[in-house]
Amino acid sequence: MEFETNLFGDTRKRAFCHWETETHRNCRLVNDDITGSPECKWQDRATLKLGYQHISIFCSLGEWASNISDILRDDSCDCYDFLDYEHRQALFRYYTRLLLVVSEVLCDFEKIVQTIQPPGSGKARDFLSVRKGDVGSTLGFINKVCKHKVGELHLCNHHLRIWFEDCSRGHTFTRPIAVGRVAESDFKEADGILVPKLSYLIEVILGCYARLDYFFENETDAFTMICSKLR
Repeated sequence: MEFETNLFGDTRKRAFCHWETETHRNCRLVNDDITGSPECKWQDRATLKLGYQHISIFCSLGEWASNISDILRDDSCDCYDFLDYEHRQALFRYYTRLLLVVSEVLCDFEKIVQTIQPPGSGKARDFLSVRKGDVGSTLGFINKVCKHKVGELHLCNHHLRIWFEDCSRGHTFTRPIAVGRVAESDFKEADGILVPKLSYLIEVILGCYARLDYFFENETDAFTMICSKLR
């Protein structure tokens, strides 16, 4: 039976436009213009309201997030089909590259929040999640599926089939490894890997931006502490 193609290009283009629009970046240049980004907004607030000249974490975060723009701008996989086995292997590597960058961005967000939380509270990820568990579940998937460490997937890699939530056709897995399903028991009985949508990954990051922006706007003392400690 033949099926219509499910080319990756349309998914990538939609994700790229959404990322550029919602982060207020100009991603059409050699290097992103981030003057309208949340990071620059926070830097301006620190300068104008608190008198700081430069906050290192804001600048570093803004520059590092440009890696997301670079990957989403890359059209080298646009002609790959989610329904083609060989193409899925290459697309998995594309998603992995993006997920590794997403991991670092989320960890930077987490570090910012931990600066103002009691030591060992472990609630930064909950604070950053618009939907309960989003940040923790995403990081769990990245750490146990994407990062090359001896453990979890890399220890029990039995050439599991890969499917993408961005594909318009549903998967046939009964026990997939997926975001929110990365416990030790999930790996032992898994019959496939379900890769999250690009739009989901972007929404998780945008949710963190929104949570921090609202917090910085309304908690002046906490914002001042972050600027003082992370400049």
